Amino acid sequence: MSVLSLHSVGHAYSAEDWLFQGLDFALAQGEHVAIQGTSGCGKSTLLNIMAGLEVPTCGEVCWSGQPTSAWSAERRRACRQAEMGFVFQAFHLLPHLSALQNVMVPGLLGGQSGPDCLEAARSLLCDLGMQKRLDAKPTSLSGGEQQRVALARSLVHQPKVVFADEPTGNLDTTTAAHTLALLIELCCARRTSLVVVTHSDEAARAMGRTLRLTPQGLVC
Repeated sequence: MSVLSLHSVGHAYSAEDWLFQGLDFALAQGEHVAIQGTSGCGKSTLLNIMAGLEVPTCGEVCWSGQPTSAWSAERRRACRQAEMGFVFQAFHLLPHLSALQNVMVPGLLGGQSGPDCLEAARSLLCDLGMQKRLDAKPTSLSGGEQQRVALARSLVHQPKVVFADEPTGNLDTTTAAHTLALLIELCCARRTSLVVVTHSDEAARAMGRTLRLTPQGLVC
């Protein structure tokens, strides 16, 4: 069974203005997929639809085989908190929290106990070479360090899928390659599925499968 699947999904701003239509997609557990496309083609919208942050105009999104169209907002929120991780281009770290505290947030929201969440957050940050920066606030971290904190935050609660929207877009080429390699390594170790929206051909080549979003759907 796919952890995530889309069936004839389409999204439109109006009856005459469709971003995409007839989109079918299946994501296996542990699979890593890159989604590319021209600017404005709807890549971030598609990622939001996959994560239940937006509702498609037509079609069905299934999570672990279950159609989500009838889910309440609360059930969608609970699924995101427990089973999805997110990495953003702009990092979105909470400025008043330390690196360690930022990583702990999804775990605590998802119901992990304080001690378990602390241990998981500390272990992830150490795996990412951040053991000397646990107490640092985001403003004192470099871009690469902030993104490593964001990677740890996306995985601390052991999600089924991590969604990453241009995760290396604000990083220089060398740091971007290293950061993406770390994300892939961590996901592989946990058999976590990974969906990355990216303009970077280098980032796309690092993934197991690359798809291009067009108005007619996703194509290889």
